[in-house]
Amino acid sequence: MQADPKLNLSKVENGQLPPLSRRIFDKYDKDQSGNIDAKDFGSLCYDLGYFLSPQEVQVAVNMIDQNGDGKINLKEFTHFWATDARFDKLRLSDKELEWMYAAVRYFRFFDKDSNGLMDRNEFAKVHADLVKNGQTSRTLDQVLGDIDTSGDGQVSFNEYVQWWKKPRAQR
Repeated sequence: MQADPKLNLSKVENGQLPPLSRRIFDKYDKDQSGNIDAKDFGSLCYDLGYFLSPQEVQVAVNMIDQNGDGKINLKEFTHFWATDARFDKLRLSDKELEWMYAAVRYFRFFDKDSNGLMDRNEFAKVHADLVKNGQTSRTLDQVLGDIDTSGDGQVSFNEYVQWWKKPRAQR
């Protein structure tokens, strides 16, 4: 990573620079769209000393992407960047990576409009499949009450993953 010639020590010392998270985000938002795609996020991680395989990059983007559009916006990136162990949670064991990849495929199978969110009708099909396969015995309304932590009436991929990580007795 090359030093940015526009930066100088006096600006850093005087607090005249945008937060580091913003400067890093802007560097990798090459098209200035307000989003970082998976390829650029992979480069960001590698430049900062965290090489991730293409599968790990896609899983990481899915974990950080809160609105389900497949990209990382500034708000999502800032939230990710604010955690001390920001890269630790992106490193998954082979078993965890396999599980996450299966969760992504399962979610996407039922997300018919591919918007990264499931409304009640879409999730009802997931729920029926989960009941059929013995993964939950709770009603659709009970599961939706637990899984929709944002309260927006939709299930995001991240909400789904967090719910799925709970012990079966709580699902």
